[in-house]
Amino acid sequence: MKRLFGWSALFAVLAALTALPWLMLDDAPAIEPPAEFRRTDLAWVRTLFQKHDPRRQTPDVVQSIRLDEAELNRLLNYAVELHRVRGIAAELTPGMATLSATLAVPPNPFGRYLNLTAEIAEVPGGIRIQGLQLGSLPLPGVLADWMARQAHRWLRRDKTYATLADAFSQINFDENQATLDYRWHPELLTRLERKSAELLIAPEDQARMLAYAEQLDALLKRHPHGSTVPLVRITGPLFTHALQTGGDAREENRAALTALAAYLAGISLPRLLEGDSRSIRQAPRVLLSLHGRRDFAEHFMISAALSVNGGSRLANAIGLIKEEEDAGKGSGFSFTDLAANRAGVRLGERATGAAAARVRQHLALARNDADLLPDFRDLPEFMPQAEFDRRFGPIGSARYQRVIARIDARLDAHPLAQ
Repeated sequence: MKRLFGWSALFAVLAALTALPWLMLDDAPAIEPPAEFRRTDLAWVRTLFQKHDPRRQTPDVVQSIRLDEAELNRLLNYAVELHRVRGIAAELTPGMATLSATLAVPPNPFGRYLNLTAEIAEVPGGIRIQGLQLGSLPLPGVLADWMARQAHRWLRRDKTYATLADAFSQINFDENQATLDYRWHPELLTRLERKSAELLIAPEDQARMLAYAEQLDALLKRHPHGSTVPLVRITGPLFTHALQTGGDAREENRAALTALAAYLAGISLPRLLEGDSRSIRQAPRVLLSLHGRRDFAEHFMISAALSVNGGSRLANAIGLIKEEEDAGKGSGFSFTDLAANRAGVRLGERATGAAAARVRQHLALARNDADLLPDFRDLPEFMPQAEFDRRFGPIGSARYQRVIARIDARLDAHPLAQ
């Protein structure tokens, strides 16, 4: 009898383990992927960050972020664009937020998607999970909330998570609106940057990036502090080193381009990935130029790094946002900068695609600026908004698109595109 009971229990467990995936996974997504990001969406995200930029906040003073439902969904979908979640959406009602998400899962016989729905209730001093559904499988709210609290306790062992959790003092849900109260701590930004790198960059990729940062540092030390050096004099030996490593061309190119872009952006990869200093910022001691312009080198390399790490669509959109802002209140709209952005995006696509080995070889052999980027200095630049509107109309107009077509034609003919 005991043996019969044991076998019955075993079969029951096996049946449950088989049934759970059938209940949890679905063949169709509950949340469709977001539409392609418009410039206005990205501009709004950028404005929101600038408004709440921690570097501009008064330490230990309570601040509030208020978002309506559409704004919250826009922000969540921006995270989808960055992290490859298929879809996510929120519905806000008084005292309650309902979050739904769809994740694509690896191939399996049970289903292609994991659809999740969580009901999050506002309670004094925090929030609690009132209900959770995984596909067709509902979990009792008490169980879901207990699991979340256990996970929260375990995560608090990490100092960054604990500091971030302590920074948020209250969240309120209302009809079509959420309000988050937070108290910023000066050291949190650097901790978050380091933790993000730790979570998003695999250890082997971190090691590869650090190796290229070290190689780049050695190349730059040959030049006087404060001098301006053509970018091609750095990319040539850097990608010659990439050839000599004999590693996978895609991964070597991604690491080399990221190291170059980080340097140009004033970010120290050693401080980010393995240091404990209060800041990861480090001003470039040698300036790099392309066709005699430092801004061309920055646009070209940073767009390439965005492309290899975040996707070309996002990189192109960010580049266009920057030029629109310059037209309104900066140095003016420049098709030259936009061309360098587009060239960088294409470089990133090819450097991590089927042509990765050819791109690595080309960059190693490059000897002049034209080997990296066509000379776009004949294009209109530094145009205030009024002049841009008069000459080229709104973004996307026929006159604007003709200039974009000229840029793309030159890029199509460039050796890096062959």
